[in-house]
Amino acid sequence: MKKLLVIILLSTTGTITCKAQLIHRTEDVKLTLPNGTYKLTKQQVDALSGIKLFNKLNQPYYFPYNYKIGDIVIGLFNVNKDSMNNDLPREKRFQDEGYLFLKKYGNNSYKSEIKSLGKKQVLLISYTVHDTGYYHFFYQNESKTLSQAGEIKYPKTDEEKATALLNEILNSIRFIE
Repeated sequence: MKKLLVIILLSTTGTITCKAQLIHRTEDVKLTLPNGTYKLTKQQVDALSGIKLFNKLNQPYYFPYNYKIGDIVIGLFNVNKDSMNNDLPREKRFQDEGYLFLKKYGNNSYKSEIKSLGKKQVLLISYTVHDTGYYHFFYQNESKTLSQAGEIKYPKTDEEKATALLNEILNSIRFIE
């Protein structure tokens, strides 16, 4: 009985303190997040800066999956199966038009580009607002029927870490088809 209690105690302690890689998985996609990443609860998401505005407007924060590693926040959407939204050149034009206001107010940090990653494509968007950097990505499968979108929000001082994280996430995305 004592051995069983010790085994349960050690297993529980190991599970709680383990900082293994976190796997984000839905029926359509699997991706690996780096060591030290943890899933945010609704209360933790609500407490993030910038979220209070959404709450005042009675709008839920728009990412169904939210994670954090250090000061970097990762938001992931559900996989998009809509062919209209899986048109990356169209999505790029739509996003570019939507962010014209940054330039209007003297912020020239907005950049967007479509890159090929092997036989897959990704639309990458980056910009900075008030010392906070943002990466948005729209990663498309080879047959252009599915896309995984997400955002990485980071303090400008962590840009190098955020860029490495973005690359790690993009390289780990696997669609389940």
